Amino acid sequence: MKNEFRMVIVLTLIITIAGCLLAYTYVSTQDDIQRNLENSMRTALLSVVEGVESYENIALDEKTSVLKAKDSNGNVIGYGVMITGGGFQGDIKLMVGFDKDASAVLGIEVLENVETPGLGNRIIEDWFKKQFEGAIPPIEVLKGQKPQNRSQIEAITGATISSKSVANIVNNAHKALETYLGSGGGGESAGRGEEEILEYFEKRWPEKRLIKKGTYYVINDKSGQSISYGIFSEGVEGGDTVKIFMTVSKNFSKIEDIVIMNGSEVSVDKEKLDELQKRLIGESLPLSSSNVEVVTGATIIEDGVVSAVNKGFEALKKELK
Repeated sequence: MKNEFRMVIVLTLIITIAGCLLAYTYVSTQDDIQRNLENSMRTALLSVVEGVESYENIALDEKTSVLKAKDSNGNVIGYGVMITGGGFQGDIKLMVGFDKDASAVLGIEVLENVETPGLGNRIIEDWFKKQFEGAIPPIEVLKGQKPQNRSQIEAITGATISSKSVANIVNNAHKALETYLGSGGGGESAGRGEEEILEYFEKRWPEKRLIKKGTYYVINDKSGQSISYGIFSEGVEGGDTVKIFMTVSKNFSKIEDIVIMNGSEVSVDKEKLDELQKRLIGESLPLSSSNVEVVTGATIIEDGVVSAVNKGFEALKKELK
């Protein structure tokens, strides 16, 4: 009985001492761990946004943080979004750099991944990461095809799922950043301005040139030939105003590209907005309400978008015919 009692005492002492040692080790290394995390974050940010002198870290949730990158004068020069998302084998953690307009990707850095060696973990290779430099979200992944525009990248051979996972995480980073900026984060305006929209089109289609002609724009190709027209337009959306910029084909038959700039419902549901904008490309003019309803099922914004598109369509015809 005495021996059993001694064993209990000894085991209790061993467990207590071990627990104290573990607690001491944990507490004593917290500063080092935090310092290493900060250094890793800063290094990753510097790799995707050039000229960073300081940054402000804003945690959006447990998997997403926005890093507001600043120059030596304190001016915002871009953004880093540190974000974790699902891959083929497990979580992938990225640092995604965006320009100061939050319209184009500056670069990506893979911080953590457990993808298949020799296949999925090739997402860390420079050639794959460089495809994202200058890309315009939402980004599409092509299998066995060369990208045709700045919103497309080529998948890694034999690792399409991992490639798509990275693209999805980058797209989610862009949505998170736009939501943060749209909510007034850092004092930025929720609605896109006209200058920002024009910069967006120049980045998205660098081979085209927008030339202002009074109330509209002529869009020329590299050779200087006019290929389409662009115009800002507004429509009423349940008492609020929706403002758009759209480009239409030279014969006024269809929408070639469109950006919905502001409006009460626009700032709420970015996923539906992205879907709507993509689905409207190629739609025939004048636009019918049914075209928008099929995409969003949102009758409030439907009226504003249809009104803005058709007003712009009529204004272009009046100016050019």
